[in-house]
Amino acid sequence: MKKIFTLLLLFFSFTMAQKAYSQQDLTQRKDIFTPAFQLVWNDFKNLVATKEVKFVGNNPDVLKVLNNSKFSTDDIDENSYFKIVGLKSYDLKAKILREIYEKFGESSKILENINWENKNKNEYILYALLKKDIEFQKEFDILDKMSFNKSKEKYKYFGFEKDARKFKNQVKPLYYRNKNEFAVSMTTESGDSIILYRISSNDSVDDLYVQLQKHLRKPLGLGDNDKLYVPEINISEQIEYKQLCNKKIKNSKMVISKAIDDVQFVLNNKGAQLRNEAVIEAVKMSMPIAGRGTVYDFSKPFVLYMVEKGKQQPYFAIKVKDARFLVK
Repeated sequence: MKKIFTLLLLFFSFTMAQKAYSQQDLTQRKDIFTPAFQLVWNDFKNLVATKEVKFVGNNPDVLKVLNNSKFSTDDIDENSYFKIVGLKSYDLKAKILREIYEKFGESSKILENINWENKNKNEYILYALLKKDIEFQKEFDILDKMSFNKSKEKYKYFGFEKDARKFKNQVKPLYYRNKNEFAVSMTTESGDSIILYRISSNDSVDDLYVQLQKHLRKPLGLGDNDKLYVPEINISEQIEYKQLCNKKIKNSKMVISKAIDDVQFVLNNKGAQLRNEAVIEAVKMSMPIAGRGTVYDFSKPFVLYMVEKGKQQPYFAIKVKDARFLVK
């Protein structure tokens, strides 16, 4: 029986039958996980000396997601990120720009959103930049353009339609339930894994990853006649968490004034590139506040996770339900 494996990138939701895309609210962090913002949030919890940040009054849903995340610096190589916490100043800005240029050859996409005046010496900056550039050992074949989730438009795909044996050490089927639910792992030269999970679900990327782990037993073998279809992805988004700003925090004098998250992600037949930059600006207030071969077809909604070798928690996750971030 022919099995169809499709990817679900945890990021956006779209209806392909419609011409206009229907954007999900990324500020809820249900359809995306970005590592840099989680790192600055972890530092913010340390700054306010609490294991769980709670606001006075109503707490937005994203607060629980951030507080409960298990991701930490233990899940990412220190060579892949830079982070810092300090009193807001032009000297701190200069230090950040110097450090990220020396380490990554990068400039900032978000620091100009901050007013660096700090006359009262009561404002803090929590900053992180994470960068990953990982390559496949073997470049996948570039395939003919295809539709995504029955779309009218065609998009770029990569993978293989023949000679699957060339990729036996690079593609590992992880789980198969039926043609609408399965998972595949693609390994890279660095040892990082890109996990593609085909599933239709409204659960968060965090919850789906936990569910996937429960399904993983002995990996399936890649058959000589198996096929793989993966769409190219290109994402460039800046997220502002306004629901976290200007709210009193229980048992603390700190108030978040800005919370910005910039994510750039590319996936193609050569590998993947991730650039994630985040900043929190906080103010300390004066008062508290089988058979024919398996087809791994990612032309329908899927989830993508990136995990370092030997680590438990993914450092990036994205849900792709439509073609907004596919490459024509």
